[in-house]
Amino acid sequence: MHIIFCISSLGSGGAERALSDLANHYAEAGHTVSVLTLVSSDTKPFYPIDPRIRLIQTNKSSGGKASVLRRIYNVSSSLLGIRRVIRQLKADMVVSFIDLMNVRVLLACWGLGVPVIVSERTDPAYHQLPLKRLSEWLRLKLYPTAYRIVAQTQASASYFSNRLVQEINIIPNVVKNPIKLKDASCVAIKNIVTVGRLSAEKNHQALIQAFSEWIKQYPDLTLTIYGEGPERNNLEQLIMQLSLQNKVTLPGTIQNIQVALLDQDLFVFPSRYEGFPNALCEAMAVGLPVVASNCSGNAQVVRDGLDGLLFPVGDCQALKKAVFSLLDNPIRCKAFAENAATITQRYGPEKVYGLWDSLILAK
Repeated sequence: MHIIFCISSLGSGGAERALSDLANHYAEAGHTVSVLTLVSSDTKPFYPIDPRIRLIQTNKSSGGKASVLRRIYNVSSSLLGIRRVIRQLKADMVVSFIDLMNVRVLLACWGLGVPVIVSERTDPAYHQLPLKRLSEWLRLKLYPTAYRIVAQTQASASYFSNRLVQEINIIPNVVKNPIKLKDASCVAIKNIVTVGRLSAEKNHQALIQAFSEWIKQYPDLTLTIYGEGPERNNLEQLIMQLSLQNKVTLPGTIQNIQVALLDQDLFVFPSRYEGFPNALCEAMAVGLPVVASNCSGNAQVVRDGLDGLLFPVGDCQALKKAVFSLLDNPIRCKAFAENAATITQRYGPEKVYGLWDSLILAK
């Protein structure tokens, strides 16, 4: 079978990682696999891509601060490019990731007779689309034409009409076994970490504000925020305002986050919304206790009181209280860490890829 995966880029995000892993899975299984993106041919994928995969980069992105007319022109060009590639390669199945790319692919494949699976990768109730009204209208009109629709959680699926919800398949992300587990010895928490794009929905600002309170009672604490994004300058200014330059670091995005997580003691994840949180899952997989907001994706992953603590989205006081409750309780942290590591059993490759196989290979 020839499967073409479509996504706007292969950067460092969670959707990009999930698609890369899925494409690699089918290449390893002996299928012909292509990955089509909307970036220039000299852009290197952030995550490893199997050398057997054909990478097609069309350089027709419509992102950035382009005018409405320029965006419309770029979208039209990308539609023609996508249609041409899919027709020329004679795909047996097309799998598209992320809302706007899904709309493009469904339009581009109109009348080709190629089955298209579209996958939502965040919570559509909160994620704001460019040209919102037009984008929303197109998505709601076109999704019923897809061969299959995939969402990562039932909460994300429930955004759509009752008729469409019944057709949506719930498939979480794969959580692989880590190269190494963190030593779960009972030790005091000194190093707090989070991983995520430096953008408003990740709510790093609240984490930094809360950290400024924790450190008053626990002066040896450090906070590391891995990721890159548009909020960097604002976060750096906040760190300076709170005189935390020697305690809070923003090292950017790194390739092998697992190794970095092994040196940390507690993972805190105060997102306003999530699809299915790769970063949170990876922290749990290496054996870190976690504190996370109870948004839909996080609440599916964290078993409150068993492998971590959940707090209400946006409730900074509850966030402070949750972490304070663990700072002096290494025994509870050890129990959370041991239970957190079992996430690889709940979302292992065999289970998750089996769900994808039932859609892709059943055609």
